[in-house]
Amino acid sequence: MWYGSYHLLIEEKIKNRDIFCCKDLNLMIENEDKLYNIEYDTLTREFFIKSIEGPYIRTIDYCPWCGSKLPSSLRDKWFDILEKEYGLDSPDSVDQCNKVPAEFLTDEWWKKRGL
Repeated sequence: MWYGSYHLLIEEKIKNRDIFCCKDLNLMIENEDKLYNIEYDTLTREFFIKSIEGPYIRTIDYCPWCGSKLPSSLRDKWFDILEKEYGLDSPDSVDQCNKVPAEFLTDEWWKKRGL
């Protein structure tokens, strides 16, 4: 997808630390060595395990360490809101990606809406 390379921003992790359920998950996400390749995408609010052998990722719904339910993914909501509010039926396409409002390129869009 055009909008995310699934990279982590240290500033975002520190600022949003309270969304992570336990110390172990925080450490795994913040660990630059990526022993377990657990990552967090602030745009879609998704936690996932990233394969070290290729482009495969697997979203996770529960913390592997403490078992807590993680916040729901907002991927579908991102597409739904862009279509409903801005008429973008394919915001990840080359034709429409430049029309996506700046707030939808960060976690601002879902925080602003209280999601």
